[in-house]
Amino acid sequence: MPFDFPTIAFIGLLLYFSIALGFSMILLVQRGQWVPRLWAASLWAGALSTALFSLPLPIPEVASILLRNVLAMACSVLLLAGVALHVERRPPWTPALALAGLYLLGIAWFSIVSPDLRVRLVLYSVLFIVWKGWEAWLLLRYAPAEIRISSRMAAAVFLLDAGVFLARGLAPVAPDAGGDVLRAGLPMYITYLGGLFTTLAQCFALMLMIVERQLVALRRLARTDPLTGALNRAALLGDGQLQLELCQRQRRPFSALMLDLDHFKQVNDRFGHQAGDIALRHAVQVMRANLRRYDVLLGRHGGEEFVLLLPGEPPAHAAELAERLRAALATSPVAAGGHLIALTASIGVATAGPDTDLDTLLDQADQAQYAAKHAGRNRVVLHVEGTMGATETVKHA
Repeated sequence: MPFDFPTIAFIGLLLYFSIALGFSMILLVQRGQWVPRLWAASLWAGALSTALFSLPLPIPEVASILLRNVLAMACSVLLLAGVALHVERRPPWTPALALAGLYLLGIAWFSIVSPDLRVRLVLYSVLFIVWKGWEAWLLLRYAPAEIRISSRMAAAVFLLDAGVFLARGLAPVAPDAGGDVLRAGLPMYITYLGGLFTTLAQCFALMLMIVERQLVALRRLARTDPLTGALNRAALLGDGQLQLELCQRQRRPFSALMLDLDHFKQVNDRFGHQAGDIALRHAVQVMRANLRRYDVLLGRHGGEEFVLLLPGEPPAHAAELAERLRAALATSPVAAGGHLIALTASIGVATAGPDTDLDTLLDQADQAQYAAKHAGRNRVVLHVEGTMGATETVKHA
């Protein structure tokens, strides 16, 4: 088989369909995930566009040109939308579709009204430079820290692909090419070969981003309570010990809050365990809404008991925060099972000394919490040097 442009195009067709098929298999284990769906659809649109480019079809040349460019635009819009979702941004459907529509109008003009292969190639190259730059910008600007490695690598591949399209736009077209891209000449062949390599690299980059996202999700799952989304006990104690040691080395205060929802067994007994689960999730949401200004570790210690670890917070500030959380919970009933369920909490507060370990600190907070319950619940008690002093003694019904 001669190594000419049609041969290269056919190789590209086989490569594109293989990539699209292989990537689609990811959907078998990524059910319900929109990002791989969009990327798989993008690859299939690209494969079909390549098929129209590589295989002779019994349709007019102008129709083939327009159809393969429509598919190329679908490929780009879907890929961009998937990248935006991957970095937790809203897909830019409106500007992306508007840009694709303007490009297709230009292609139609220079295919039907004023046929010009050179202008079409320049339009194609310029637009794909914009697409690839847009994708790279999203990844570099918005990628969360935990998926930044794969996002930067993918951005580099997209920028490399933009360079290939720049070279294609600048490459001379053979004088006898007419309107046929397959006779555009050696420089165009070379840029097309470069495009095959960057297409393969992009596929690996997309897979790498999916893999890193899944690893992050697995790590998060191993560290969080599946019901409430708070840290689980192991992660709370592990991170808390590290933070406590750091604060002690830096001679900074370190406080702990032990929070227990009052009479929670009655919630389960009266309204059912599903309502109890809703109440636990609601309690965590209320706490998080009041913790935005704090550097805090929030974890579920067990059952309806939660622990908040506050690096850098002295006893007075910790007690103020505890009272804010108590008041917020008391004034935020939760709707569950057709009922409005009131929630209150008893909170114990303790602050570590220079040599206090985490187990001792939590035991002190637990003693203070027990004192709050013994005093009537729905209150905050501060552990001070082996004694407990109530910071809030008013019972709130």
